Amino acid sequence: MGLIKTLHIVWCLIAIFGLARNGLSQDWTSVKVVFERESDFNQALAFYKSNDYKDALAAFEPLASSRDLHQFMTGSLLMTGKSLYQLGRFNEAIPYFDRLIATFPKSNYIDDAYFARATCYYRQEQYTKAVNDLLWVTDWSTEEVLSSKSIRLATGIMRSKLSLSDVRSLLQYSNGENSAAAVTLELARKEIADGSPEKAVAALQNYKKKYDSKKYATQIDQLLKESASSSASPVKVGVILPLTGYYAEEGAGILRGIKFAQQQARGHSSIPIQLMVRDSESNMVKAIHQIKDLVGNEKVRAVIGELESGVTAGIGALASLDQVPVLAPAATENDVVTAGETIYQLNSNLEIKGQALAEYAFNILGLRHFATLAPADEYGQQLTNSFTAKIDQLGGRIIAQSWYYASPEDLSRQFKTIRDAAFDFSDTDVSKLIREAEEKGKDLDEKDISVHDIDAIFLPVYADDIKYVAPQFALSNIRAQILGGEYWDDLQVLLAPQIQPYVNGAIFVSDYFPDEANREFRSFRSEFRLKMKRTPERWEVFGYDAFNLLSAVMNQGAKTASQIGEKLTALSDYPGIKGRITFKDNRRVNKEVNVLQFLNGRIIKQEVSR
Repeated sequence: MGLIKTLHIVWCLIAIFGLARNGLSQDWTSVKVVFERESDFNQALAFYKSNDYKDALAAFEPLASSRDLHQFMTGSLLMTGKSLYQLGRFNEAIPYFDRLIATFPKSNYIDDAYFARATCYYRQEQYTKAVNDLLWVTDWSTEEVLSSKSIRLATGIMRSKLSLSDVRSLLQYSNGENSAAAVTLELARKEIADGSPEKAVAALQNYKKKYDSKKYATQIDQLLKESASSSASPVKVGVILPLTGYYAEEGAGILRGIKFAQQQARGHSSIPIQLMVRDSESNMVKAIHQIKDLVGNEKVRAVIGELESGVTAGIGALASLDQVPVLAPAATENDVVTAGETIYQLNSNLEIKGQALAEYAFNILGLRHFATLAPADEYGQQLTNSFTAKIDQLGGRIIAQSWYYASPEDLSRQFKTIRDAAFDFSDTDVSKLIREAEEKGKDLDEKDISVHDIDAIFLPVYADDIKYVAPQFALSNIRAQILGGEYWDDLQVLLAPQIQPYVNGAIFVSDYFPDEANREFRSFRSEFRLKMKRTPERWEVFGYDAFNLLSAVMNQGAKTASQIGEKLTALSDYPGIKGRITFKDNRRVNKEVNVLQFLNGRIIKQEVSR
């Protein structure tokens, strides 16, 4: 039965039977007996009992507002408030209960007033106030039925409407044995559910010490047993990845990395982790259903997932409602973390990557004049905008910007636009140079004139597009340093015979750098190959780092979802296999970026001051 329906039934019982008590409940030394008030009151009560609340209000209100302190004053105050409640005018009802409670504290109706006021607070969603009033009734009411109803309703509200911190704050206002028991029992349940069984035990023991009573002993002992059982249980961590569908291969790779890290942690970690793996099927709707199940039913403390930025934002938004951290192992788009306050992006976003590359080109390489050519989609636009904005801020110059749609098989128009802009910038008279060559008997084409006034060209293109872009860039005769985005970090692509001659020396940014010189990486790769029978790629590394990072913060004492979130927010310079991870002071997005260069058949990391 819902709380609203329960409250309605209790109200009816009080209205029918409660007023059978002596209505002359205030201090008789100041009460004026007015005999005609009795018929007025009974007529109003008849209206109320017949569910005619509008006429009941019209009859009760003059009695409650009378200047004479008559024998039906407290009953009239109570019933005026109740009539207003039944009419849905909760805010207007509360002052009548306030007046009864403040003016007539010894009234026989005082516990009814507290209960009635609690129901108004509940309907106004002022749940803490509602519980406080109900707890008063449980401690001080002499009516066993009303007291029992109040403790059940208070428990229901605490369980369904109040957070752990809300219930903790109630404990200081629970001064009676019954109210303290109700709050302590619910607090213990919430502490156990939040992963702090030791706090549940402390609260229960404090109650037993303060109230040497066996009234609630059975419930207390049961929760103490649950606390002991919970302490020995592994921490549940959800995993949502596309294990079938379009991105199944990438999702399976991340999961392999997670499971390998879990195998390594056994016997070495003080906090065992139980993985609750779910398949999003590369589908947003499926992922939403999975996160609701993991958070609502499985009560996971954290979630690793998903692969795509959009899906990650979706599950993160829902998980944030329950303050459950979501570690995004692969998302790179801007604004993913803005969808929820507990999303943590292990990879830097496009804004950070663009800024980092611009700072390196300007401050370290000393480049000043730039051009850009990018796909005209969200990825290309976000990365290009970030790069160019930072160059402008640093005092550099963007000479030309060009875009392409669909496949970049023919970029002659785009590269001509860039060349023309460079010639305009340098005041180069192309026609004059061609005429002078002809006068000397030379055949000079416009494309034969090299462009030297662009220091670097930013090409944030996809890996599949490099085979088209690189040769055409070489033919464009623009003598500039190549700068690229994360998709350039693909050694197999760069080593292709039709690409390598044109991209040697290219510099790009990436979240992933398997450092061959790092002993820890070589050990990881060797052990992975031995146990998993395959060589780990970037997706396996992303999953491996996500699990190990989560395990590391748990081993530092973070057991609850909120504690894990606090540790992650303060995380700085964590040494992941893919590269360092820092969330601190960066809105929960990893601010660490690897600046890499393809040189003589190898990808090497460039030193960047930190």
